[in-house]
Amino acid sequence: MKRFILKTILILFVVLLFQNCATGNKYLSSETSISDVSNLDYFEPYSYIQLIKKGNKAQLNDSLSIETKNKLDSIITFNKNLYKIKKKLNINDALVNKKIENELSSLIQTAIQKRKLKGIKLTPVIDSVLESKNQRFALGIVATGFGRRKGNYTGQSAKAVAVGVLTLGLFAPIPIKSNLSLYSIIVDSEKNEITFYKNTLPVEKSPDDPNVIKKQLDKLFQGYLTQKNKGQ
Repeated sequence: MKRFILKTILILFVVLLFQNCATGNKYLSSETSISDVSNLDYFEPYSYIQLIKKGNKAQLNDSLSIETKNKLDSIITFNKNLYKIKKKLNINDALVNKKIENELSSLIQTAIQKRKLKGIKLTPVIDSVLESKNQRFALGIVATGFGRRKGNYTGQSAKAVAVGVLTLGLFAPIPIKSNLSLYSIIVDSEKNEITFYKNTLPVEKSPDDPNVIKKQLDKLFQGYLTQKNKGQ
């Protein structure tokens, strides 16, 4: 399972890089009107946060992932009126939860790769869960990013300067301290499709900082679930 999760993270990062260059981080939407997206529930958010302990080698970190996930969940709940969200979809079956997690990641990857939502059908478990709860629309959010062990960033910064000196400035890798990206989709069980997809650009901030998470959520929904702020 961890191998699958690591593969998921790698794919998300790679396709995100190409997508951002091509689309400028615009959201994708179906032909369903925004005004029709009502009574919106949300799935438990998922988080894959890596920790860099030594050098620049990152490993998926359970505690940092859980902390980011819990804060993300709490912020969504606290701001549900702002984001026009009704409630959280609680799934008590651990196996079903894991299947939903895998299917959400798969749908997000497909949306990124295709760069359009038309033709992407809902996966079976998500579809059946929504139908069983008589719920048409549901929001799914996945967080990815990484943090560094205390002291690691300073050491990597010094190495970057040394490499720059040795190569006469032709090559000087700049280490990133930490970052966070959010991926979001809204699924429609009635039409068996994805209604909305967007991701945020990676922000070089701590992935478990509540202020950072809130700002990333705001960016996700500006112009769709919420009005875009003036000047943006």
